Amino acid sequence: MNEDKGFKKYKLIYSIELIVIAIVFLVLGILKLTGLMKSHEVRTYIFIGITLAGGTWVIIDFFWTLLSKKRRKKQCLLDKILNLPIPLYIIPLDIYFLIAHPDLDTFSIFVGAAFLYVFINYTFQAIYHYFKPLPSLLIAYEEEKRMKEEELKASQESAIEVKEEKSEEEETK
Repeated sequence: MNEDKGFKKYKLIYSIELIVIAIVFLVLGILKLTGLMKSHEVRTYIFIGITLAGGTWVIIDFFWTLLSKKRRKKQCLLDKILNLPIPLYIIPLDIYFLIAHPDLDTFSIFVGAAFLYVFINYTFQAIYHYFKPLPSLLIAYEEEKRMKEEELKASQESAIEVKEEKSEEEETK
């Protein structure tokens, strides 16, 4: 596929976004595992609530992508599969912590490990999608390119109309 500079810029921006997210999770994972970022009970319950909802959504999104032909055309199934271990790890962990109330140091270790997996996952996705772009990224780029061409065509047509009007005015004088 012969790509233009505009699309290379799209791919680079997307990959950089994923790398930034990965670095954030790396730092958070290291801080959690080393104990420099302590968990407080209220924050732990907020985290559990968010991850229960988010994990459920990731699982629903996986099956939605798997079962919908229209959605599968725009998504990368590999990304959905790579994201699946996170909720499968974190949801049972959340339930366990809600029931057993273990100490916060144990919670930090499990969460730090999950954050390191997210780091590895997003780093891989950033590299992979630079060389094999997301179908939705291709669609968005083509749509933007088409809209720019239509705008250019419309502006050229209006410029031609203005020239024609001026020449008609000059002829009538």
